[in-house]
Amino acid sequence: MIRVLHTGSLDVRSGGPAMSAYLTMKGLAQNGVQAELLMYDLDANGQLIGDDVAVHYAGRPFGNRLAYSPTYKRHIAECGDFDIYHAQGVWQWPTYALASYARKVGKPYLITPRGMLYPQDIAKSSTTFKKLSLKFRLLSDLNKAACVQVTCDEEMRHCRALGVKSPIAVIPNPIVIRDYEYKKPDSVFRLGYLGRLSPRKNVEGLIYAFAELGSAAQAAELLIIGGGDDRYESFLKAEVERLGLRNVRFAGFLSGREKDEAIASLSVLAMPSEFENFGNVILEGLLRGIPCIATQGSPWSELKTHQCGWWVEYSQRAITEAVRQALQLQPTELEAMGQRGRKLVEANYSVESVGQKMASLYEWILNKSEKPEFVFFE
Repeated sequence: MIRVLHTGSLDVRSGGPAMSAYLTMKGLAQNGVQAELLMYDLDANGQLIGDDVAVHYAGRPFGNRLAYSPTYKRHIAECGDFDIYHAQGVWQWPTYALASYARKVGKPYLITPRGMLYPQDIAKSSTTFKKLSLKFRLLSDLNKAACVQVTCDEEMRHCRALGVKSPIAVIPNPIVIRDYEYKKPDSVFRLGYLGRLSPRKNVEGLIYAFAELGSAAQAAELLIIGGGDDRYESFLKAEVERLGLRNVRFAGFLSGREKDEAIASLSVLAMPSEFENFGNVILEGLLRGIPCIATQGSPWSELKTHQCGWWVEYSQRAITEAVRQALQLQPTELEAMGQRGRKLVEANYSVESVGQKMASLYEWILNKSEKPEFVFFE
């Protein structure tokens, strides 16, 4: 049995990266790989996504930017012996420490950037720090890795542009395939946004689309689900009031049954972001049989090729046009699109299928199998 130690976090507050790491570990277990994870101790407000995977803890770090702990390498050693080491995320000490430790003990390691090497992500905060880190440490660690794992072709291109020469594996994020008991309760066309509220999410693009479409969207509703940046949320609400829109509703952060019921009420789910290295919310929509709109700042070209939504350029004109087209479709047409989306997710994004790809990647790295087709050389 292959044994792998991951570093990262399974704290629910870490959002998509933590969920993806957790589900990947679950998928690996289903494919005969013993996956464990080392993370920093949870604080008083922390909560694990799940308690059914093996987790080790290290003492809390000094500061948040580098997340440095002088004892972290010792904690790695105390976890035991592993065949492969796998770092989730970049820029912080756990990844640097894991790469150093793996080289010291002569074991291969992987790094999954989790979208943190996109130029937009590098530019949004601590740019100087990130550029220096890349130049003096991170790029070297990436290029000494047995493989770098990304979630889409676009992320691979960004890695290559930064000078990453290691093999790169393109493996998407997984999602739990299940049926949902909640169904759409009415015939109202309802466009939805789901996720964190922050400027790069461009939620105002949906608000402006409703304003531009005027009477064509008058009988429809825009439902915004999520919280986050309070200033940005205030800006969105002020824009709704300024434009005199009466069919835009803010649901706030929802979870559990409330979240499921809200998503089930949607006719179309939209992700108008400036950029997304993956966009788990699209998976959530497609899994529920809901057609989706995504910008080309995300890797969701499959929405177009599988005829289960719209993949449009990142511009107000294109977003508005996609909303207009969605409004014009009959409920039966939207339902057919949603069914195609569900089949796409079942075939390519299940926990088991993603775990199988990751397991085959580990086997190749350990010289136990041929190179998978999703691994690319420079």
